[in-house]
Amino acid sequence: MAIVALLLFSAKGFAAPGDTTVVHVFQNQEIVTAGSGSNPYHKWGEFPAPSVNYSKVIMYLTFQCPDVMDCAEWDYLDPISIARPAGVNSTPLNWEFARFITPYGNSWIGTAGDNFKHGWYYDVTDFSTLFHDSVEIEYNHTGFETNTRGWKINIYFYFIEGTPERDIKNITRVYSGGYGYNSNIETQLSAQTVTYGAATTEARMKIIQSGHGMNDQNCSEFCPKQRYVKYDGNTVNQRLMWRECGFNSLFPQGGTWLYDRGNWCPGASVNYDNIEFPGVAPSSTHTFDLDMEAVGTGNFGNQAITAYVIEYGAPNFTTDASLEAILSPSIEYEATRMNPICGDPVIVIKNSGSAPLTSLNIVYGVPGGVQSTYQWTGNLPFLGVDTVTISQAVNWAPNSNVFQVSLQSPNGGTDQNDHNNFNTSAFTSPPVYNSTSAYIEFKTNAAPGENHYKVTDVSTGTIILSKPSFATANTVYRDTFNMIAGHCYEFAFFDDGPPPSTNPLNNDGLNWWANPDDGSGYVMMKRTVNGLPFKVFGTDFGSKFYYQFQCLFPLDINEVQQDMISMIVSPNPSPDGSFNIDYTIPEKNARLEVYNMVGMKVYSETLKNNVGQTSVSLSELPKGVYIIKVVTPGNLVHTERVISR
Repeated sequence: MAIVALLLFSAKGFAAPGDTTVVHVFQNQEIVTAGSGSNPYHKWGEFPAPSVNYSKVIMYLTFQCPDVMDCAEWDYLDPISIARPAGVNSTPLNWEFARFITPYGNSWIGTAGDNFKHGWYYDVTDFSTLFHDSVEIEYNHTGFETNTRGWKINIYFYFIEGTPERDIKNITRVYSGGYGYNSNIETQLSAQTVTYGAATTEARMKIIQSGHGMNDQNCSEFCPKQRYVKYDGNTVNQRLMWRECGFNSLFPQGGTWLYDRGNWCPGASVNYDNIEFPGVAPSSTHTFDLDMEAVGTGNFGNQAITAYVIEYGAPNFTTDASLEAILSPSIEYEATRMNPICGDPVIVIKNSGSAPLTSLNIVYGVPGGVQSTYQWTGNLPFLGVDTVTISQAVNWAPNSNVFQVSLQSPNGGTDQNDHNNFNTSAFTSPPVYNSTSAYIEFKTNAAPGENHYKVTDVSTGTIILSKPSFATANTVYRDTFNMIAGHCYEFAFFDDGPPPSTNPLNNDGLNWWANPDDGSGYVMMKRTVNGLPFKVFGTDFGSKFYYQFQCLFPLDINEVQQDMISMIVSPNPSPDGSFNIDYTIPEKNARLEVYNMVGMKVYSETLKNNVGQTSVSLSELPKGVYIIKVVTPGNLVHTERVISR
């Protein structure tokens, strides 16, 4: 299974009760731009005293629709900064320490936005020496939206007491701003000189960078370009400034959310780049330089760059294994793509000790239940990270919806810093289906070569169904598979295969408004006994999805699944506003409703049968995007977005 690139931090579980201080800086703050281009919001946080040592500082940012207006529409760059670090009379600092790109929120309008909320974690430990006493935090919401749309945000800081991996000695900001991407960018990004302190033995260059704006070559937002980090004139790091967005944890969004971009995605944090410089000489002087791949003489947008040189002392521990995240099972928003699960937990470990980490016992299970041990082996250097899939049985009883993990016996010995060895995660249980037989029904769109899928018996690690490719467009395929009662299964579906030569875009699901040339397909998992769906999968999923479920003994043949609605709308987009809808619903007399993008109901009817077809004509209404919603008497809800051209 693919793993999210961004590490998650469930900060509440790092330390014993009383060892973690939570500071809630922005509390249900509504933010708007009102067409201003930039609207900074300021709040003071009362942080712990300088006498307190932190092993980690984690910031948690949440977004949701405002109480009295719709969510904002566009993807804008929102920097988060330390405005003043030492009280109201201190000199302004204005250092950006985190960056967020707002999501396309035009899908969450009216009642659709009532339940929308998402959150992102940032490890801001490198700035911990600045988070003491009274600190003014600035959240700058940029963009040009009207004052009828906005967001509601919360920002929490988790201060986890303890000894850090290494002590921070000094921080120097070496770059800050929007650098025009043209032939003159090397002059703008000139080499910066830093003289290390007398206690400095290690250093890190920490970079926040994203590409924005574009010319006729779609740069900087939509063109991958190389960035080079030079140290004393020598290139020590090179990477492509590019990020895959089709597996974004916040999906589906409106707009072009799944286009890959210049090191950022809509509705996501901008990841840090950390380039390490171990074994440096105290009091020595060095140059740090950022270079970008050469471009022509025109305007190629800009590179928004903030970069620091962080100086440290030597590592504080020789042997220190850290549990950085429990990715699954988890209810964290950033892990939605990987949850819920019924087998194979995924965690992230880190070597926070100076000696290489080569072995580790991972003890896991449900509190009060049987604890299992997974033996990890590898070779992690200092600060090395590994995403570990625990590919062995999990005893989920008793089902408390809490999962716990403990790291023990690193390198066969004792961990010198055991406060970061244990964590818990809340989780929800995956679906349980009372059938030992099912089938996948898949209708290809106009780009069948992009798709492939497989069904895996997670309990044994065996692939029981594999379809590596499809050749025929707009065709329905059905594949039956048998299951063993009590086993856990995973259905993995991909849209990352070779696209048609006439339309090279892929990683865009089976039906996406911005790529009408691919047409529309669908995929669902059905019962073999009566053809009713276990699960109907959304078509706007980006590059892939994973779905785990558990099999139990079959019940009566007439059992109806009460949690699944199948609604297939075609054509979509519609050239004349007419849509045909094939539906399968577990309850009779459901309501079919159509809403425009300001939340006004424009059509409704009652679907008297469980299975059938109906048609909706929007030809008399303005062209644009509409939401078709089915609501059953038992309040089951299914929505589809359609486009009338």
